[in-house]
This record gives sequence, C-alpha cells and structure tokens, in this order.
Amino acid sequence: MPSASVRWGDRARLEGGIEQRAVTVDRGAGAIPGLLWTKVGAGRTPLVLVGHGGSGKKDAANNLAVRDYLTGERGIATLAIDGPAHGDRGPVDDTSHPAYTEMWRNPRVIDEMNEDWRTTLDAALALGEFNPDAVGYYGLSMGTMFGLPFVAAEPRIAVAVLGLCGTRGTSIDRSGIAGRLASDAPKVTCPLMYHVQWDDERFERESAFALYGMLASADKRLQSTPGLHGGITVEARGTLRSFLGDRMEALHAASGVAAR
Repeated sequence: MPSASVRWGDRARLEGGIEQRAVTVDRGAGAIPGLLWTKVGAGRTPLVLVGHGGSGKKDAANNLAVRDYLTGERGIATLAIDGPAHGDRGPVDDTSHPAYTEMWRNPRVIDEMNEDWRTTLDAALALGEFNPDAVGYYGLSMGTMFGLPFVAAEPRIAVAVLGLCGTRGTSIDRSGIAGRLASDAPKVTCPLMYHVQWDDERFERESAFALYGMLASADKRLQSTPGLHGGITVEARGTLRSFLGDRMEALHAASGVAAR
C-alpha cells in the first residue's frame, strides 16, 4: 500500500486554551478531512479519536462537547474526521438523505473507514506529541456502527466509549451491518463503557443489550437511561466522558510520560 500524504494546517487558538489544527490525509482513496484539538502548553498527552453520529460531521456539536471536556478541561488531545458522505466528504446532513443509504450499500464501507481512522491515527502519532500507549475512542450511534469494528481491529485503542447501537432496529436494518457488528464485537477486548437509551426508537433495546454482551472486554460497564435515541442527558454524557478521561489519565501516568 502506498504511503499516505498528510497536510497539517496552521494552529488556530480557540477559547479555553484550545488549539485547533486542520489535517487532510489521503491514502489514495480520497481526502480524509479532520480536526485535531490540543491544549496550549499541555506537552505530550493522551489522544482520543472522536467519531460522529449519522448526519453529523467532525465538528458536530456533540463532538465539540467531547472536545471541550477532554481537551479544554483535562488537557487530553482529541481528533475527529468526517465519515463517508458526511461533512466535507459528501452531502449527508440528515439520515433521510439518499446518500446515507447509498453509503451503506458499499460492501467495504466499514473496512474503508477502518483504514481512514488507522491512517489518520498514524499521522497524528507521527507528530510525536501524543502518548501511543494512551489512545482512546469515543463514538455513539453511527460512531459505534463504524467505531466498534475499528476498535476491534486496532490494537492501539486502549479504552473506548460506545453505545446507542444494537443489531436490530430501523437504523441498523437499513445499514445491513448487523452481522458485521456481531462478528466484530467478540474481538473488542479493551476497557469500555457502553450506553443504551431505554426507549431508543432506532435500535431495539434488547439487541443493544445483546451487543454489549458480545463485547469480550473483561473490564466493561453498561449505562442505560430513559429516553429516545437523541435524548441522552447531559449527566449521562458527562459520565461517559469522565470515564474516558479518567482511564486516559491513568494509562498516561502508568506509561511514565509526564502529563504536562
């Protein structure tokens, strides 16, 4: 496989002591646009990859909330990329868009997204600014539909937050990837937290619990709160972020790399 080309943009200072850098990675199959966020003066830090949901993009509101907490408050770098047909890679701004359905018709879409994430992670770690022993993943809904197979395949992911996903329901049925998720779930072995919305109208509750049960992680925990798919509370999201932040900091400290 030919080496990927990587272009980093200039640093832009944001509120809260956060610096943003745009990155474009091309592994020969089209450009992968991303955004990297770091804390000013943080030194070498953990790194969390953030996957967006369906109809979202790399700087969707939920991704920025993860950034503001992990990077802004805890000094942990975060990195997000646009998924296929989303953001700068396509027209999808709602899951009812025909391009969303078309995206899932590509039988290699998950493998290609795995390569997108892997190549982008390679580019980020090549900067020498992040601890390769403290890399995490955060992604709910479509962020798990793509993220679970990625976490299963990528040994550098040490901790993950997944959820808002199952193997039955309208969202998973039209994607046609239920079998892939069921096959990959037993390959996920890192510590993780998984979230289920009790009244999720897009993923059947029992199938979400079943998918959680398939995950082979010896250290895993399940969080479930009432509400529809998009109704996860601020408190519940905060618990997910705190779990990831705590685990990232512990891994970072254990590796002997100074946090600041």
